Amino acid sequence: MRNRIIMAAVEEVNLRGFKFTMSDLTKRLSISKSSLYEHFSSKDELIATVLDMVLDDFRQQEEKIYNSALPVFEKLKAALTVTPQTFEPFHSRIYDDLRLTYPKEWEKVIRFRQERMDRVVNLLRQGMAAGTIRPVNLSVVQQMVVSTMNDLSGYRFLADNNMTYPDAVAAMLDVIVHGLTTEKT
Repeated sequence: MRNRIIMAAVEEVNLRGFKFTMSDLTKRLSISKSSLYEHFSSKDELIATVLDMVLDDFRQQEEKIYNSALPVFEKLKAALTVTPQTFEPFHSRIYDDLRLTYPKEWEKVIRFRQERMDRVVNLLRQGMAAGTIRPVNLSVVQQMVVSTMNDLSGYRFLADNNMTYPDAVAAMLDVIVHGLTTEKT
């Protein structure tokens, strides 16, 4: 039952944002509020559980990638295009809603994003040390990746360009890795 509640909460979040009520959830599940509260003491606890599951899902997938024998560029591409396997990806508007409605939970997202970027920068350092990546200003690369990924995750951009988020990130990485020139200079 706990997993059914979590999955229904994700559906409600994607449908209504974080403004859904526990009554909305009980209607969706056709259960009583007391049944719901047997598993989660509050909506805050439920939201925290959902977010923790999403972040853990990302971490587990990335851990496999970083511990694999893939070349640096393949690890980079794979790590940056990870999407949740447990749930469908959240609509990008959900992140703004989370930031405004649940600031404590949003802090988890901020820490997680920094964690991800630290791992990406370490991967780039490994590539530079191995000679497979030329020396570059990692602060600039980090800012480029973060800014671009934030912009690419917008629903409007993806819909207007008929792309998925992983497709957009792969295109961004192609430009970062291969540049814009057609020949080696």
